[in-house]
Amino acid sequence: MDKVLILMWLWFLGSGEASLITKMARGKYAIKANTIYYPVSGKVTGTANRLFTRVPADTVKSCSECHEDKLNEETVHAPAKKDCQRCHIANGAEHPLDNVVGFALKENVPTLCYECHDPKNEKEFVHDPAQKGDCLKCHDIHTSPNLYLVKTDPVGGLCLDCHDLEIPKGNLVHGAVEEGTCTGCHNPHQANNEALLNTTKLDRLCRKCHKPIRKEFKKEFVHDPFKKKDCFACHQPHSSKEAHLSDMKTQNLCFSCHEDTHNSIAAANVVHGAVNETNTCLNCHKPHASAEKKILFANEKEVCLSCHDKAIEAVSGNIEAISPHLKEGNTIHGPIALGECAVCHKPHASQEHTLLTLSFPDDQYVVADPVNFGLCFDCHDDQLFASPTTESATNFRNGEQNLHYLHVQGNRGRNCNLCHDMHGSENKYLIKKKTRYGNWNMPIEFELTDKGGSCLTGCHERYSYERLVLQDSVNLVNPQKN
Repeated sequence: MDKVLILMWLWFLGSGEASLITKMARGKYAIKANTIYYPVSGKVTGTANRLFTRVPADTVKSCSECHEDKLNEETVHAPAKKDCQRCHIANGAEHPLDNVVGFALKENVPTLCYECHDPKNEKEFVHDPAQKGDCLKCHDIHTSPNLYLVKTDPVGGLCLDCHDLEIPKGNLVHGAVEEGTCTGCHNPHQANNEALLNTTKLDRLCRKCHKPIRKEFKKEFVHDPFKKKDCFACHQPHSSKEAHLSDMKTQNLCFSCHEDTHNSIAAANVVHGAVNETNTCLNCHKPHASAEKKILFANEKEVCLSCHDKAIEAVSGNIEAISPHLKEGNTIHGPIALGECAVCHKPHASQEHTLLTLSFPDDQYVVADPVNFGLCFDCHDDQLFASPTTESATNFRNGEQNLHYLHVQGNRGRNCNLCHDMHGSENKYLIKKKTRYGNWNMPIEFELTDKGGSCLTGCHERYSYERLVLQDSVNLVNPQKN
């Protein structure tokens, strides 16, 4: 017997079948000429060849004569291309005969699969078919028109056979779900992450498709959930009724974290229209990151003027366009010149009219008390109209006579905005060209001189004034103190 084995070993070396003779030496196969005999019992017993199924050595060529349908798709299982015996073994029955199967699998699935493939059930989270070893639940065994021998393409159709995503009619559907590319996010076999996600780092998972998002991480101001890479804090992974797959309506989503803003809006007398309109918070803020503070989509002034470049009809009354007041050559109110609208106006809600940060009269006449002009005196000197005479509190004086006091004193003090435009004006010191006086759009003719000026309005004839200039007492640099 040893001599026979040696001779057969030399013959198989020449024919490229050394591996088979090795198996034969272990008692797996009996060999005769170019024919392989598969024993019923798995052991060679003398010369009882009648107990063996006779199969030509070139099994693929032989099998495909009848089973060509096992090789006719784009993707063919490697053993089916090269060696049918890799998976199949004769069971002793005559083959081929009608209604008789002469071959059986060498091992049960998935043990047979794991002879070539790495085990798919060793990580913390295992897909149920892989856990049960049911590889054929998802894969064809011989050939398939699809990659990885999966039964359907896209694979999403196969996933939905078991996984009901319960997507309501009319919902916005995630592109990956719509295209059925579930494996773009989920590992089909096993993972160390819940939901079989390909990675725990959601930003990497999402950025594979949402490439423009990558750049936003480099911006100076990053939204906290985005910084923590918690995409699911705001977005649904499969579908949503809301745009951008938001978890809920934009305002409610933002309020779920920004409770202080929600409370201030709920308790306010005046709410910014942008907060209640379409897209709400996204009218002013970027959802992920920005080069601007408060993750605004542009600098503060640009954001405000993106709406206030035109007149707006509001519940509280018409709001005039601001942009025309800020044209080149005009005197611009200091905070606006610095691009800081929020110095005077709250962005979300306020107890004061026109979203002001502090008190300011809404009427043309008001009691001359600094408390009523809290907004102005947050920056300007409240001694402006405290005394009928002054040498330093204001440059609007005739000698030492305080002309601000003259205009604002008593119970019928004039509102600052009767003479001053709060945003910008062609005149210095923000003096208006016209002012609303009752139903009359009254002109104001203001002229400035080196030591004073003159003014002609519908209230009085032209009056001139010339201030007493004192060394170190007159601030000619900062118009807010003039």
